[in-house]
Amino acid sequence: MSRDASLFSKRKRANAFGLTFSMAAMSIGMLFLFWILAILLYKGFSAISPALFLANTPAPGTEGGGLANPIVGSLMIVSFCTLISTPIGILAGIYLSEYGQNSKIAEVTRFVTDIMLSAPSIVIGLFVYAIIVYQVKPSPDGQVP
Repeated sequence: MSRDASLFSKRKRANAFGLTFSMAAMSIGMLFLFWILAILLYKGFSAISPALFLANTPAPGTEGGGLANPIVGSLMIVSFCTLISTPIGILAGIYLSEYGQNSKIAEVTRFVTDIMLSAPSIVIGLFVYAIIVYQVKPSPDGQVP
């Protein structure tokens, strides 16, 4: 019984030691993160104005400007993607529920849908970049094949 008690107290001390140093490391990390956040908020609030959202993006190397172009571009992309993907998604759902019980097309559609729902788009984008885009090397004269 005494052996179990000594083993338990040794594990308890090791646990306390590990928790203490884990909490210390977490506290130091959080201190730096809050420091970065404070500087960001302190310097960032001074830049917020109507011009930030309404002015066009300036040319490189010029002062001033705003975020109107990226905001409008993001709204356009979301709008067009919604207009294109909503009918396709509704039609695919109707097909799967009404007609495609055990067909090969239904299997592939369910598989692709599961992949699109479970994998973050940034991971898929990086995968496609690594497999396709990065492999295309420019020729010595600077032209992309």
